[in-house]
Amino acid sequence: MQIAHADEIGYDENPLPHRVGRIAFKYLLDGEPMSPDNFSLILSRESASFFSPRHRHPWDQIRYCIEGSVPVAPRLAIDAGEIGYFPEGVHYGPQEGARDRLVLVLQFGGASGQGYLSRSQVKAGHAELAREGRFEGGVFRRGGTARGRRNQDGYEAIWQHVMKRPVAYPPPRFKAPVIMRPESFSWAPADAGVRRRPLGLFSERGVGLEMLAVDASARWVLPAGADRRLIFVTEGRAGDGIYRRHSAILLDPGDSLAVDAETATELLLIAWTPIGVQAAA
Repeated sequence: MQIAHADEIGYDENPLPHRVGRIAFKYLLDGEPMSPDNFSLILSRESASFFSPRHRHPWDQIRYCIEGSVPVAPRLAIDAGEIGYFPEGVHYGPQEGARDRLVLVLQFGGASGQGYLSRSQVKAGHAELAREGRFEGGVFRRGGTARGRRNQDGYEAIWQHVMKRPVAYPPPRFKAPVIMRPESFSWAPADAGVRRRPLGLFSERGVGLEMLAVDASARWVLPAGADRRLIFVTEGRAGDGIYRRHSAILLDPGDSLAVDAETATELLLIAWTPIGVQAAA
């Protein structure tokens, strides 16, 4: 089990030099670099000036908008309290305009098994490619003697440079990102003083999302399971100090958790099946 408290972590300014506009990250939890199960959980402070061109990923992404509004495509946004699931291979964007926002972002290797680049890999790839061309408007533009496409999405160019092969995007399972409105889902009773809102279950990896509400002074127990589970505290505090607002808890397969809520608590729970377990199944 790993625990991170956002209020103890500082912001890293300009962590995406291959994009345009102001953005800052708090790195909460990370997986194992170069593994198909690698992941990254960040708290992202984004300005309305941030721009990203229309693109897609060879991995999965989940965004929970805490404040403001996240532009996803023309006339489509993730507003405060909403959650977006961006499956691998699905195009979205351009991202521009809207308002300043605070967003929880989880990025992790998808069912295709291509994994997810660590931030150190992205940083190194950007620095190396900068010798061959320039990043402009979210696009990498190669110089006259460099080999490869003249103009390429910035992240795609970095991925290809680091992995030493072209990106093999999987066939998109959906036509567009899936945006969920948790407030429109009903609460279902679970244990004493605990309620849950199942939101969705996606792909062969069993990517599951749900909200949990725990009453003050109630005990919540999450037994051990085969999935990797990530818990983000949107509101509340535990009596034993395990969590407070904007804490993140990672449970690996086999881990369990029992907490006593000191104040009324609301949690976002995200679960997904590790690649090895998925393959065995």
